[in-house]
Amino acid sequence: MSRIATIFFDVGGVCLTNGWDTDARRSAALHFSLDLEEIEQRHQALIDAFERGEQSLDGYLDHVVFHRHRSFSRDAFTRFMQAQSQPHDSVLSLLRNLASAGSYRLATINNESRELNRYRIDTFRLRDIFRAFFSSCYLGGRKPDARIYEMALDVMQAEPATSLFVDDREENVLAARALGMHTVHVTDPRGLAEQLLDAGVEVARSGR
Repeated sequence: MSRIATIFFDVGGVCLTNGWDTDARRSAALHFSLDLEEIEQRHQALIDAFERGEQSLDGYLDHVVFHRHRSFSRDAFTRFMQAQSQPHDSVLSLLRNLASAGSYRLATINNESRELNRYRIDTFRLRDIFRAFFSSCYLGGRKPDARIYEMALDVMQAEPATSLFVDDREENVLAARALGMHTVHVTDPRGLAEQLLDAGVEVARSGR
């Protein structure tokens, strides 16, 4: 196995909780007394454009939530959306140590809308960890489309054989593997350190 030089991480489901997934929308529907079925239908019609950066958060909210009068404000709903983002502290600590050691180049490959992506990067100080953010909202494509991985590899001047991709969704992992990248499929972020060790990444084991 070639020595890993560059590691690409998903954000939601690995470093943080998901930003705006089915569970978050279900919670929003309950909290704001919304019709979940209607919200889901409207969300699905716009999610591709939203995460490709072709639709702003305001435009998304106009279509999905505020197409009719509501008893709550846009700001209140936006704050609720932002509050769904929570850190996986053990993962962030691990990644900060990796970044400080300087043995690997770290970047993200993630699907996220522009405003939520910026909020998450700022709030959880992800610039302290990652050299670059290959986010769907900036690249105009979403995983598992091969092009988003290819662009990340090209910009980082990284070879698939010396690159590792870490994600919690199997379809995204398979797409990276098809390009020749090494992969880690995260099923529980708490076990990421051991998975990275198994993939040949030099990380400190717990207790060392």
